Amino acid sequence: MSTPHGGVAPRVGQPRTGAGLPAPGLALLVVVLAFVTLELVRSSGPLLDTVFAVGVLEAAGAALATYALPGALLGLLALAARRRPATVLVAGTATLAAARLALPLLTGDDRVVVGLAAVSLAVGVLVAAVAASVRRRGGPLTLRAVLVGLALNVAAQLLLTTWDAVWRTDLPGWAVTVAVVAALVLAAVRVRGESVAPGRPGDDDRHVGRLWAVGLLLGLSAMTTASTAWATSQSGVPLAVAGPVTGAGLLLAAWLIGLESAPRVGWPAWAVRLDGVRPVVDGVVLAGLTAALLLGTGPLVLLALVVVQVLAAQQAALALRPTARPARLGRTALAASGAGLATILPLLLFQLDYDIPLGVPNALVVVAAAALLGAAGVHRHGTPDRREVPRRAGLPTALTVALLAAGTAQVVVGTVLADRASAGQDPRASAPVTVVSWNLHYGVTPAGHVELEELARTIEERDACVVLLQEVARGWVLAGGTDTATWLAHRLGMRASFAPAADRQFGNAVLTCTPHRDVVVHPLPYGAGPQQRSAISATVDLAGTPQRYTSVHLQHREENTPTRLEQLATLLAAGDLGILAGDLNAEPGWPELELLAEAGFVSAQDELGDPTLLTSPTPEPRYRIDWVLGPGWSDGDRLDVLADTPWSDHAALVLTHTPSGS
Repeated sequence: MSTPHGGVAPRVGQPRTGAGLPAPGLALLVVVLAFVTLELVRSSGPLLDTVFAVGVLEAAGAALATYALPGALLGLLALAARRRPATVLVAGTATLAAARLALPLLTGDDRVVVGLAAVSLAVGVLVAAVAASVRRRGGPLTLRAVLVGLALNVAAQLLLTTWDAVWRTDLPGWAVTVAVVAALVLAAVRVRGESVAPGRPGDDDRHVGRLWAVGLLLGLSAMTTASTAWATSQSGVPLAVAGPVTGAGLLLAAWLIGLESAPRVGWPAWAVRLDGVRPVVDGVVLAGLTAALLLGTGPLVLLALVVVQVLAAQQAALALRPTARPARLGRTALAASGAGLATILPLLLFQLDYDIPLGVPNALVVVAAAALLGAAGVHRHGTPDRREVPRRAGLPTALTVALLAAGTAQVVVGTVLADRASAGQDPRASAPVTVVSWNLHYGVTPAGHVELEELARTIEERDACVVLLQEVARGWVLAGGTDTATWLAHRLGMRASFAPAADRQFGNAVLTCTPHRDVVVHPLPYGAGPQQRSAISATVDLAGTPQRYTSVHLQHREENTPTRLEQLATLLAAGDLGILAGDLNAEPGWPELELLAEAGFVSAQDELGDPTLLTSPTPEPRYRIDWVLGPGWSDGDRLDVLADTPWSDHAALVLTHTPSGS
């Protein structure tokens, strides 16, 4: 009997085996490339944010161009390597290693250009390596290597408390960078030394179909299934729990792929046919659970996350099978660009909805990507790849388990130390108290860099006891995938409370050097949009006096005054706000400030500071839209505008005051 792709089909239940399955260099290469590519996909968010300053459509065009480029880069490598596949992999990996090593050292436009080129190259080389591995080792074993690489990335996120090494020049950052670059070089050397030969006769001459499924898996991983910050913010569970569950789920998915792909030896024909229906069912369940994942909250989100990880991995493994077409580098290059676009399109459309509403919930974009990945695993003809997959864990898996344990321990220690530091009497809680209010621009500088240490240092140098933050990112790819609230809490030794706004990965936060209480999240009316807004209030006992603080961020766009007035009316109706601080997106003399003045709020900058200082955008501010307001101020109180801090597109406002109670 002939298969649709030619050759002889195995009998029902007959295992499909082949020579040369180990290929350790190729397996290691897929593992490391999956790690690096996921890291670079996250890094592309802040780099592309620099183009958002020009315009939303310009940023969308830059994103599409970046992720359509992998095919062209693979083509250039193929020409340089005289069309030898193994040489293409080695040359591409070596180039990627050099770019990855240089990234932490670059600044400005150089970082943007090299960073975006690096993510394009990473996607292209990963797709080429996956194609070579599928021909040699089969889809299930190849996807196992991809999943181990993603789990390793989760371990690195935990070790670095979600602030990626790409942005860091401290010892932990350089340790990860050097280890990653060394692993890329080692894998390239091993691939060069071993033949990328076929796993079964004829496979080396067959193109691997549906390689774009790798891009869908990568995009979902960056947004949800391999993002510790996303798992933490969406579930509301601490990073010390959500992070390890995320990594363990990926390793579980890798292990189950081996069971799923086991040869159906001895199975009756009807059972094998029934088993063939499972990809359809799994694809439908994958889409449904992804919707539940994005709409749900609480600890059960983590359970749904693990199931989605398993189903997404199984469907991707089923998608990757050789076709009847001959293997040509041109086809692989085209597939690489397809994978790149499959990676960025869900991310891009999801994010664009917050500036140009799609007309439907943006969560449906992610659900559609999951549904497409589910469909990729369904084949009308042929049988799944049933090669034997080793049951025992290899060295990369063992290393991943060890690093996940180490990363979890690091997060636990950081949490305990932060809680202990903010549990007792802190000199910062004595009068006069320093309060910092700051719109963080989701932790991304105007130059497209993620400088969390500089944010922390700026706050620390003011001896602030209360920090009121807006535009706090907790998993947005546009922000580099960081959990800014958790990282700052650990770094500053503070307690943090978060209020979702646009989604559970973006909102406002209160951090305090001593425990706070009576936390209230205020959802604000959507109005004319285009983004959901919120405020958060908390009471802090300072100098023996309870003081209420509220961090707020109102709707942007100059013409949205009616919406902002509605949001302020809702907030004022909520009751005691204490000191109100944040980005009002309104300037002096506007109706929003008149409404607050009528409610008894007095501007600290007008009473205690320099009213002429502007706050946004840095480094050349044109507007005064950030405010600190209270029911009145005492002698000795002071308000400073830190206009010379380029770590956000807003200046920080620093209030020094004597608490007067609620």
